[in-house]
Amino acid sequence: MSEQPSKRHPLALRVLHWGLAFLLAVQLMLGFAAEHWTTRTTSDALLSVHFRLGVLILGLMLVRLTLRLALPMSEEYMPRWRRYAKSAVHGLLYLLILALPVSGHVIWVWMGADRTLCAGIQVPALFVPPDDETGRAVAWYVHVYGAWMLLGLVLLHVVVAWFQSLREKHFISRKMGFGKRGRSDC
Repeated sequence: MSEQPSKRHPLALRVLHWGLAFLLAVQLMLGFAAEHWTTRTTSDALLSVHFRLGVLILGLMLVRLTLRLALPMSEEYMPRWRRYAKSAVHGLLYLLILALPVSGHVIWVWMGADRTLCAGIQVPALFVPPDDETGRAVAWYVHVYGAWMLLGLVLLHVVVAWFQSLREKHFISRKMGFGKRGRSDC
């Protein structure tokens, strides 16, 4: 079967894609900076912003997942193995982007940190930390190693999209862009 040009994703998904890409880059930098590159005082301030941004990312990701399931997506013609690989990478990206804020919330509650977002709105604790800190340790491992896995998957995603754009001139602008579509999409 010859490769047909694929259609552009719905505008809402494109906006959420690029918005979340930006927020995730900021979030990863805040997390790594707070853990490795700053003083304790600066780290505490960065982690507070990191927590709030994580709640925002979780909310936007839930909206994105809902829209992704609700909106019609264009058919893409590709070999079955590529379709499975693409689905697996996207599934892992979605899973990690949902799991990281949840694990961060568990850590945050266990620390007894301020859960105020803005204007006095508080994120509910959802649980009372038990005396046994096994859950906190598990959440920490999920959060830290999940962040590294997310970084690796995002880099893989970017590299694959870049290679695809080398093979097909208007690939990224046609699928996820905002400007004019490539000639092959007319």
